[in-house]
Amino acid sequence: MEATIRFKGGAVIVAEENGGSYILDSKPQFPTNLDDLEIETEEGVKTFKHAELVECASVDGKYWFSFNEQDPRDREIAELKAEKDMLIECVLEMSEVVYGDE
Repeated sequence: MEATIRFKGGAVIVAEENGGSYILDSKPQFPTNLDDLEIETEEGVKTFKHAELVECASVDGKYWFSFNEQDPRDREIAELKAEKDMLIECVLEMSEVVYGDE
């Protein structure tokens, strides 16, 4: 069975479907933003609001993968880490302005 995977930015991947996993001949370059992911199969369309990639295996030269809906707490933690990293960068830049290069 074939599956058409549509990403938010318009990228499309056509893969073989096997029991909730998808199979390609090689590992594709997935977009970094997996929000609003759609997977269309003969059974219908499955939509993920905030998907995460699950890399399953590389078997006999084929790349197996699937997607899950990201847990809201994991998403919140990732967003907080990104904010923290940005704030650390701001503090480092400001310390360079205040103290200069020593």
